[in-house]
Amino acid sequence: MARSMHRLRSNSDKTLLLLLFLPPIFFYIGYLNSTASGNVGNHLSLMEGCAQNNDSKQRSERRVAELMHKMGEGKDSSTIISSHKIFPPSTSDYATAMLHVSKQDLMQIHDFGVPFAPMARGSDAILIYNTPKAIPDDMSVRHDALYNGAKTSASTALSNCDSLNVIFTDTGHQRHDYNQCLVIAGNKLESYHLNRYERLLPMTQEFEESENKSPAFDDSTKLRHIPRANTHEEREDFPVPLSDSYKENGDVRDHWKKLLTFVDNVDAILDELKVIVDPIVKDNTVIVMTVNKGQSVLLSNFVCAARSRSFDISNVLVFPTDVEAQKVAKGLGLATYFDKINLGDSPEEEAAMYGDDVFASMMFAKLLTVLCVSLLGHDVLFQDVDIVWFKNPLTIFHDMSNTEIQKFDILCQDDGSVQARFAPLAANSGFYYVRANKKTQYLFTSFLYHAELVSLSGSHQQVMIQLLQEHSSLFGLTVKVFDKVETEYFPCGWQYFRRKDFMKSLVKGESNAYIYHASWAVNKDDKLVYLKQLGEWYVRDQCHKPVDEIMGGEAVDSGALASECCSAEPLITCYYSDWPSKIPCTDSPRNNPDQNDFWAD
Repeated sequence: MARSMHRLRSNSDKTLLLLLFLPPIFFYIGYLNSTASGNVGNHLSLMEGCAQNNDSKQRSERRVAELMHKMGEGKDSSTIISSHKIFPPSTSDYATAMLHVSKQDLMQIHDFGVPFAPMARGSDAILIYNTPKAIPDDMSVRHDALYNGAKTSASTALSNCDSLNVIFTDTGHQRHDYNQCLVIAGNKLESYHLNRYERLLPMTQEFEESENKSPAFDDSTKLRHIPRANTHEEREDFPVPLSDSYKENGDVRDHWKKLLTFVDNVDAILDELKVIVDPIVKDNTVIVMTVNKGQSVLLSNFVCAARSRSFDISNVLVFPTDVEAQKVAKGLGLATYFDKINLGDSPEEEAAMYGDDVFASMMFAKLLTVLCVSLLGHDVLFQDVDIVWFKNPLTIFHDMSNTEIQKFDILCQDDGSVQARFAPLAANSGFYYVRANKKTQYLFTSFLYHAELVSLSGSHQQVMIQLLQEHSSLFGLTVKVFDKVETEYFPCGWQYFRRKDFMKSLVKGESNAYIYHASWAVNKDDKLVYLKQLGEWYVRDQCHKPVDEIMGGEAVDSGALASECCSAEPLITCYYSDWPSKIPCTDSPRNNPDQNDFWAD
């Protein structure tokens, strides 16, 4: 009975407190709302701008916070009003308030073109407001923004933003073993670049003269400025091109020679190319591929697979880099242009492994071919030869009803790799669509200017990604990378090795994939394994040899090689039971003894 009376008195006390203090609280909230209304907008600006000098307002805010805290005892701390603003007066020029929103919600409103990193899914984004006028009008949200940075919807958070600067920072999966800090400093001259500092040992002459190496990480040394793609793994992904003397041979000098050759001959090349392109272009689009002798069987497989599914590939233009590759392309019935002046000294053999000298040499051909067709004013679908189509991908890029797709200048496959050198776009440079306009034409012109970085790093992709990012920031180039999880359109090596469930749907014909790209492979041999085991190989065994041997020395008419070499049905071969396969490969060994068989569950 006593405890019941105590609870009654306690409840009565709280009720009395509410009756005493709610009127002034509502009066104060009403005052705030009135100053936020459109007809007294000047009062709001004055109130917010002079907050630090208005002692009576601060006392009122503190009193309200104390009363709300008193009434909210025992409740979730997120519902309690703080009496202290998040940011001090010293940051008021660039940071006055903050909210956080769902990253997915934000990116559904604004497609920044960047794919989600796997570990960033479900995370939130932070919005910092540089002035009280940028804060949403809703008074409860305004209070949250000023005092506790609570979560709200992306549309609400952005409602008063006239502009938006977007920063993508590491979420911990790339550099999980050390502490990263993010500095935002006010400055009259705004920077659109990220400068990185890290505790690396001092740079020595040995490292200065080495390729692809950087000093080791040491948490006891001072922070110093480093290249942005370094990951303290004693490797420099973007080494500076070297030349002992600019009058002698070296990375830069060799590049100058190639550049001079192109500039001296570009007009004649474009005139010759136009004669070939004009008859085949469709919907102002050309499908561009480049190949050498060593990789030509993969080109044959693309054509044979397309024939088996009755795709129209008459607007494919192949840039062979040697005579044998040209014979193969012509024998398959494809239009070709052999640029002997710029590409005639390219190696014929296949690359022994990803990133070697042969691989890097072929990357020069990749950037040059897209540039030339783009300069003729045509859109380009560039694709590597290790691709098969399930549906014509041009239907996506040409879908005028999809306004989101149409607003992008360049659209790329998601590579899936989260290496720092591919950040933040992770675009795969083996499959992308380019709309012909001055922005994209200058992008690939700039790419040509930076071709020595491709040769030196052995990666066309990492250089292209950095230029995409720079031209997006500097010129407003719009770039879209199709997220590997959000869409099923363009699977590649990431899905092959990381998404068993998806690969099962793909081989059953139940996915929404338009293509499969046999990337994430060490060399051509690996690619053949992927394609043959997936049931996506259509080249007969007798065609893995030079064209003259296949055709008995006879002249190869256009399309004759396809008739000789293409199988109407897939030629399936099992290699490993744990790798994705069209049929169960239970009698084959496992590539990884610790993995279950692909069809085991």
